[in-house]
Amino acid sequence: MRDEEAPRTSGDSGIPSMDVDGPTVVRAPSASLLGNAQPAAAHTAAPRPRVVPGQNLAGRYTVLHALGRGAMGEVVSAYDSRLDRRVALKLLRSEADTGHSMEDLATRMVREAQAMARLSHPNVVAVYDVGTLEDGDIFIAMEMVEGQTLRKWTEQTPRSWRDILRVYVAAGHGLAAAHEAGLVHRDFKPENVLVGRDGRARVMDFGLARAESSPALELPDELTLPMGALDSPLTMKGTLLGTPRYMAPELLRAGAADARSDVFAFCVALHEALYREHPFAGATQAESIQNQREGRVRPPPAGADVPAWVERSLLRGLQADPTLRPASMRELVNALEKDPETRRRMRKRGWLLAALVGSLVALAISGPASAPRKEAACTNLERRLLGTWDANMRARMERAFLDTHLPYARDTFTQVAAQLDAYASTWVRLSTESCRASQDPEPAAQELVVRGAYCLERRRGQLRTLTELYARGPTPDRLAKAVQAVQSLSPLEDCADAKALTSTVPPPGDPTVRVQVEALQTRMDQLEALRLAGGYADALASGQEWLRQVEKVDYPPLKAQALHQVALLRESAGDYAGAEDLVRQAIPLAARSKDLRLVAKAWTLLVRQVGWRQARYPEAAGMMLALESAVECADDDATRAEALNTEAITYQNMGWYEDALRLHTRALELRQKVLGPEHALVAASINNLGTVLSAMGKFEEARVWFERALQLRRKTQGPSHPQVALSYSNLGATLLEQGRYDEARDMHEHALAIRKKALGENHPDVASSLNNLGLALGALGRHEEALSLQGQALAVRLKTLGKDHPDVANSHISLGVALRDVGRHAEARTRFESALAIMEKALGKEHPDLADPLDELGKLLREMGRPDEARAQYLHALALQEKALGAEHPLVAISLHGLGNSLRDLGRPDEARAAYARALAVREKALGPEHPLVAKSLEELARVLVGMKRWKEAIPPLEKALRLAPESHRAELRALLEQARAELATEKARETLLAEPIP
Repeated sequence: MRDEEAPRTSGDSGIPSMDVDGPTVVRAPSASLLGNAQPAAAHTAAPRPRVVPGQNLAGRYTVLHALGRGAMGEVVSAYDSRLDRRVALKLLRSEADTGHSMEDLATRMVREAQAMARLSHPNVVAVYDVGTLEDGDIFIAMEMVEGQTLRKWTEQTPRSWRDILRVYVAAGHGLAAAHEAGLVHRDFKPENVLVGRDGRARVMDFGLARAESSPALELPDELTLPMGALDSPLTMKGTLLGTPRYMAPELLRAGAADARSDVFAFCVALHEALYREHPFAGATQAESIQNQREGRVRPPPAGADVPAWVERSLLRGLQADPTLRPASMRELVNALEKDPETRRRMRKRGWLLAALVGSLVALAISGPASAPRKEAACTNLERRLLGTWDANMRARMERAFLDTHLPYARDTFTQVAAQLDAYASTWVRLSTESCRASQDPEPAAQELVVRGAYCLERRRGQLRTLTELYARGPTPDRLAKAVQAVQSLSPLEDCADAKALTSTVPPPGDPTVRVQVEALQTRMDQLEALRLAGGYADALASGQEWLRQVEKVDYPPLKAQALHQVALLRESAGDYAGAEDLVRQAIPLAARSKDLRLVAKAWTLLVRQVGWRQARYPEAAGMMLALESAVECADDDATRAEALNTEAITYQNMGWYEDALRLHTRALELRQKVLGPEHALVAASINNLGTVLSAMGKFEEARVWFERALQLRRKTQGPSHPQVALSYSNLGATLLEQGRYDEARDMHEHALAIRKKALGENHPDVASSLNNLGLALGALGRHEEALSLQGQALAVRLKTLGKDHPDVANSHISLGVALRDVGRHAEARTRFESALAIMEKALGKEHPDLADPLDELGKLLREMGRPDEARAQYLHALALQEKALGAEHPLVAISLHGLGNSLRDLGRPDEARAAYARALAVREKALGPEHPLVAKSLEELARVLVGMKRWKEAIPPLEKALRLAPESHRAELRALLEQARAELATEKARETLLAEPIP
């Protein structure tokens, strides 16, 4: 029995994608880098450093120089010898705070590291490591980035209100990401925001962060603040967690913190930066505190140039009553990004100027006299790729790839860079052609130019998202997906194809809606990039929030795209029912929007979820007419190939192998034509051909296709990609069918290791590899190990797929085999009968796969001494297989052998001999005369002939079986052959004696 698995290919679910940026800590020689530094008003001398340059910490960090010191500890620059990089170490002194035990301080420090590590966002610093030093000090290791605190950035030089708002809004996005991860910062202030030399703001120092559900500390109803507390920007020591200057009224009253408390702190800090004064004034500290508690904001200073719409947002965030503030940080930053003046300018320009980035329309209307100027404007368009794919970006990506220290990193970068060079070159060429075409005065031509330019801008955005993502540093797992991710960039040729352009849905005409749509589409590109590299969990978490934002915009085409995108993310994460629900919503919206390609893609995704993802095959088959009709309307070869692939897998799982083989062959032809010979989807189709050939019993042909897919995937996607695991798994299954058990075990061990690392412990594909490895170990006689693995596989499948899925039935069968092998017959029978019931319900009572549990149940009944019941099971299995697969399929031989064994047990040797002889003929034709299973058929045929004392007929199959059998089994066969020869000699002697005349 073989653990069949449908190919999980990028063609079936879209290409998986990448995860996001690494930790960032800034070099800042200010004591305020430490959130718990002593207030300046105390005039305390800076503590003596505990570490010195050259000192080694934690066995891997060599101190380089100090970055900052405070009462709680210090921050130093260090070299990490293990990963060959500079880091910043934040050290907490064991005697730092007499108000807390060291255990409490360590807990807070570790909480900071855990809180930061849970976030992965360009505007949040993150951590590499946390631990305890030999002297009891706690450390956090963070990435070193040159920069300064937001307060120093603001004070360094005069800044316009727009510049200040831009940087604060970026920090606000980081804070919003923390809230969406379930964390509250509790101490947001300019000292806890870092601005790198690249201008990017990052929120840091989550030492006071805690999950929103965490209980608040028990504190007095009203906090008494020391003198100077409101004037100090530094965190207070002792029981007060936070910086009073920025604390929300509820915290000053010892209440619990939530996201709205951070909103308040953010608005205090932004108000300070914009107006150069604290929002809550008073003649005394007590008066100021009272104003802060009651939300009485002082009027803006005279002559301030901050616009009223910004002031209104700040006033909302500074309300004393948390329920009157913006409900979330995301709501606040969205409001601060909506500059009415910018929106008015955008309304005047219209969507044409936005799509062409202000250039192509002007060229189109300027007239013949300016032809030289037009031509000049259409040259050197590669400059528009600066920061997207240029020498600097190439260097950043190469450094990021090589910093993974993986042996295949340089080769991967070489492939990725070559593909990006080609993509960028094509973009420049098509953009130049589009620019020149914009000079055509024909209105019809201009419509295509506009759509083409918009298409090229979307492609440029996708390219920028991908390169930025990889330049920030791929993880080892995601590095393996880089080539596949680049290959999956939307094709540029569509932007110059009139048919493709006229089939796309243009942006909305309303400028306000258009701005919202374009921003949300940019986020969709980012989510797609995450998915392409395999960051399913992160992408899905962000995608759910993004979908909620999309639903607020009245634009059905975008909502259809969003539903489809999040459905793909759900599928990638193994939530097939969730994916089905979303894509069912997407189809009518896409049809209403006349987005014909999306209609076809959504139908393909739906058939995939209903069919081989959830095993409702008859229902999926009933959808094929709608799917094929949608594909014909879309009339796009790439979309058609994806649909053919999905149809083929559905038909294969229904046992319609010839149809599946035909469709897979056509899908491969289309993909090679559209995508080229080394694309990931071409490898998927090659793999799928091997799968259907294996199902047809053509194992040697299947092995050749699987080998081809494996080599192509290793070459183009890296050795750690889940698709490489799929090739290993399917190759292992085929080798197991061929009796090459040690090779099969090796393949399945490779597949299991990759899948655990890439997908996590509880993914259906991990269960498949556990199941397959268990089968290989069982074939090698390692039954207890096999039993353990099959139990693990069943547990994962029950958890992820539900009790009625055919893969769960498969695990019941495999577990039953393992139980039977260790003599636990009653438990094994329960497993086989459970599998049969599940498969009958899911596949129907005439599906050939039902032969698996029937054959295994027959073998068990024989071992239990019930040969007549066993014979009935084998006859049932044989009838199902002959009807669906034909009388010469190699799987038929399994049922024939079982039937022969039960007939021999019943004392019907002639019928048993006929069954064995037929099994031998099937195997010799299908597998070749030298196959180990042929040896098994020869042995069984010979044994029944020996039992019938037909010595002469038994000797030839015994001689051949002896030659083919493994060394460990030859002694037994040799003894049987010698017995047959001796009996035949005795019989001949007796015949000779009897033939002599009596004297």
